[in-house]
Amino acid sequence: MADYSTIMLEKKKTVEDSLSEFFRNKLAGIADPFILDIVTKIRDFTLNGGKRVRPILIQMGHDLYSRDQEGVVMASASIEILQTYLLIHDDIIDQSDYRRGSPSYHKQVEALLAERTKDARRIAENLAIVAGDLAESYAHQAILESGVPFRQAYLASLELTNIIEKTGYGQLIDIESPFNEAFNEESLMKLHLWKTAKYTVEGPLRIGAILSGTEDDISDLLAYGDSLGVAFQLHDDIIGLFGEESVTGKSVKSDVNEGKKTLLMLKAIERSTVADAEFLKACLKSGNVSDMDFERLRNIVVSTGSLDYSTEMAAKLVNDAKNHLHRIRGDPDVKKFLDWFADYLVNRKN
Repeated sequence: MADYSTIMLEKKKTVEDSLSEFFRNKLAGIADPFILDIVTKIRDFTLNGGKRVRPILIQMGHDLYSRDQEGVVMASASIEILQTYLLIHDDIIDQSDYRRGSPSYHKQVEALLAERTKDARRIAENLAIVAGDLAESYAHQAILESGVPFRQAYLASLELTNIIEKTGYGQLIDIESPFNEAFNEESLMKLHLWKTAKYTVEGPLRIGAILSGTEDDISDLLAYGDSLGVAFQLHDDIIGLFGEESVTGKSVKSDVNEGKKTLLMLKAIERSTVADAEFLKACLKSGNVSDMDFERLRNIVVSTGSLDYSTEMAAKLVNDAKNHLHRIRGDPDVKKFLDWFADYLVNRKN
């Protein structure tokens, strides 16, 4: 059996080399020192950690159908720059001070401005919004200038806009969900499909297939991506609540403090006593749950069977994804990797 973890690391290195090359060329064309500083921080944010799962999936979606590698790695790196755009904006929306164990982008800019203005926080958030917009533009440039045939590059860039659109719809649902009393499991699944599955698994695989130029029916590949993408988010919510902060890089309280109605919370509320359900709802609205209340909340999630429910649903979705994968026509070695990858995605610790 191939050492897929090593393959992941090797591909991660090639993606990061391409990202470094892209930003080296970008920075070389900027003369203004302040703009240079802002764009350098975009580069550093993009290169700071991350498993590079999305560009690897673009490459695998391509390699299922084609062996022509020219320009593919640089094109795949575009999704990492797109993620920078999404994460910068997401951290402002969530008022998150940290990302991947380091200050979030707007907090880095705030530190840069601290001695120059009394309004550093507001101005830093404004600058970060613009920086995110720049990153979106860079993502399209990375594809269109990658060297892949123009038709494929154009269609892949168009798919990037589709990913942004669907992720935006998911973000709208996410922002409204804390005060939407009608928000339920069906709403959550739609949110996960749009905000997570689309830009984490399904979208990258679709871009890869587009870059290959295949004319095969890719519906099973996309179904694999949808099922696995939702499973990824369910697992992410589990490690978000029960993981080790030193490994995940964020507070285990963050989802609760942000009022996120994860499947863990929805099912626990549904299965709890009236008193416990009201307690859980109050925790989600508190914005700063105490250590004692947080431990009680986690105990309720476990005792109601909500944790088991989320774990079992993620496992079922992985199985569904694999069933679609087995029906795909394509390179058998890539299919073996994607089979392994499905398990990897829901067994990770961060």
